[in-house]
Amino acid sequence: MHARKMRQNYAQAFVLSVLFIVVTGFYFMSHHLNEYTVTITADIRPADLEAGPCPSLKDEVVFQPSGIAPKMPKELEKVVPIWKNTTADKCIGKIKPKSRRKFSTQENDTFYGCVERNKNVNGVRDHSMHRYNRDRSIIYSYFKMLKMKPDVAIIEIGGYLGGLMAKLVETTGTKRYVVLEPVPSFYKRFTKKVEDLSLKSTVTVYSFGLAKTPKELQIAVHAEATSLLRDDIKKGVKTETIKIFNVIDFFLQIGLGCHSLNLLTINCEGCEFDVIEMLTSTSLIDNIDYVQFQPHAIVFTDQQEYNCKYCRLRQLLARTHEVGYEFPHVWETWKRKGLS
Repeated sequence: MHARKMRQNYAQAFVLSVLFIVVTGFYFMSHHLNEYTVTITADIRPADLEAGPCPSLKDEVVFQPSGIAPKMPKELEKVVPIWKNTTADKCIGKIKPKSRRKFSTQENDTFYGCVERNKNVNGVRDHSMHRYNRDRSIIYSYFKMLKMKPDVAIIEIGGYLGGLMAKLVETTGTKRYVVLEPVPSFYKRFTKKVEDLSLKSTVTVYSFGLAKTPKELQIAVHAEATSLLRDDIKKGVKTETIKIFNVIDFFLQIGLGCHSLNLLTINCEGCEFDVIEMLTSTSLIDNIDYVQFQPHAIVFTDQQEYNCKYCRLRQLLARTHEVGYEFPHVWETWKRKGLS
């Protein structure tokens, strides 16, 4: 009898222990599940870019065919198409607008992940520069495979004094190289370099820049850091008048709507945002094999605004291209998806 009572006591103790473990475990799980749920809920990205850490970032660039100039400005009419037997009127009908570019949930997640990774812009840029300095030739050597392709066509926006042009022509063997250099003094020195290298039959240089809207403006000249976005004209600072044309009008005139471009390389002290956003709002982006650009945080007074625009640019490119190489905030190249 004594043994039976002991067994009952053991059984009761066991049941109480199990109940204690279950209740405690339930409380623990419930308590932390609530915390976890709050964390996940807080991590849900807003449905568009006008919320979250980028409230001022709106989808301002939406291309419509009606936005194409009915008649090209006289200076743009002088632009010779890269490809033979191509005229702007033949290509207009082939340019299609991309659908409204509100990001999907997955795109939003990637976008805000980019914003978070790059919130210390200066730190990330310093690290990128350290890596880039190990092999600065990548901005032209990466494209050596183009030498195996026939009739390679390259456009450079922001030619400055022609350093990259000379390297890319040599590396790729291209015979069709178009350069835009809007600053008259730089343009003059660039054309002199083309003559000195005996490349007049290969390289065509135009003295204007690109943006969302055409304009003519005065800018302060700061050697290679001259920018359309920097408003810092002061007494005694050298200024020059430059002409700017619409991004889509130029690429239509050059013939991109009807053909594929092997490489678009951009180093224009801030205009990369207008150029790439406009191109990604149309089917023109599908016709560019490689997009290489140098992001410029220095022309923004608000680093958060720059970071949001930079990550947006990458997310828009990611719809049609994938990263070839990247040194964030220094240089990067995107390769068209499916390109062999």
